Amino acid sequence: MRAYRALLSHRDARWPLLTSTLSRLTPGMIVLAVVLAMREGGYAYAAAGVVSAAHQLGVGIASPLQGALVDRFGQPRVLVPDAIAYLVGTGALALLVGSGAAVAALAVVAALTGMTYPPTTACSRVLLSRLFPSGQLRETAFALSAIAVEIGFIAGPLAAVAVAGSAGAGWSVVLAGAIACTGALGYASSTAVRAVPRRDLSLARRGALRSPGVRVMTVALGAVAVAFGVMDIVIPAVAELAGDPSAAGWLIASIAAGSLVGGLVYGGRAWPGTVVARLRVLSCVFAAGLALVPLALGSLTTFAVALFLGGLFLAPTTICAFQLIDDLALPGTQTEAQSWTQASVVAGVAVGAALSGVSVDAGGPTQAFLVGAACVAAGAALINLRNRKLVATRPQRAIELHASGPARDQPAA
Repeated sequence: MRAYRALLSHRDARWPLLTSTLSRLTPGMIVLAVVLAMREGGYAYAAAGVVSAAHQLGVGIASPLQGALVDRFGQPRVLVPDAIAYLVGTGALALLVGSGAAVAALAVVAALTGMTYPPTTACSRVLLSRLFPSGQLRETAFALSAIAVEIGFIAGPLAAVAVAGSAGAGWSVVLAGAIACTGALGYASSTAVRAVPRRDLSLARRGALRSPGVRVMTVALGAVAVAFGVMDIVIPAVAELAGDPSAAGWLIASIAAGSLVGGLVYGGRAWPGTVVARLRVLSCVFAAGLALVPLALGSLTTFAVALFLGGLFLAPTTICAFQLIDDLALPGTQTEAQSWTQASVVAGVAVGAALSGVSVDAGGPTQAFLVGAACVAAGAALINLRNRKLVATRPQRAIELHASGPARDQPAA
């Protein structure tokens, strides 16, 4: 835990880490909150899957554009208006679901709302890269970023279920928007955030996808994310079929808890080998673990244990992936590169949610789980087959380090 204490004692990193962690509750809440609200309103799982997918597609479509705008104009100028618009959008979506609006109208509102989702996660990774260009604290910083995501996917579903049970599922949608807004505004208020340099247009005129490595990682992470969309829809269905709909929250939290444990262990020490070599192994192990989850549908307890074990290698995989993306990004395109991979993740989640919603209504959860596991395996295969594209050139990395400033691995007073 010494590495984590050193990181959190860093003056410029502490407040952005805390506020960006708060904002990461929303991704863990919003899809489940929409599903619960629509089921409460009498909509079918297929309809809930379509609307959830529309929100995620909105996030995915807008993320690269928002990343490019952040690189060009600075983080606060994009985060502040996005935060306010997202809060308004989630409130409107909750009202429309409560009034029994048509699925098509809900999908449009959900997509527009998703397009305003504040890119706090991508921004925070760029800030961490600037504060810690190299060294052990850089690895720990990316580990803590991944751990924050898992905290969101543990606490987020539990909060969504708790609010839905006590105040109504529509309020869980509103709460997800309020948390994203508060986290983004708090993050944008940091002095360190305002000091992040803007893009030098002479360095990156054609965008982040000019990097072959970023393209490979974008596709691979999108394939892996299909499994996440499957779980967002199928896990509530498994809980409902077992006669305990409220179990959806802690079942989703089970895989996040496994990922949290794996991330804490991974981020607390230095590991041998390159980031690419570790990613190749971890992605394959993660795929194998998820392939076993469909075999544990006999009881909720067994299912929760399988989800926990399947999640152990999730955070270590994403820690390596997002650190590697930062290394592979062309100078001046770091936020856009992180946003492209985030876009691929949410697009994968959207595809998984839509497919699994139809599968659950037609024939149950097993087939949807198998499809999700197969997609993770496809992403792992791509990483291994195209691993030569995942090595940043020395000149490129040198330019980035020079732009970021000197390494700052020592805690500030």
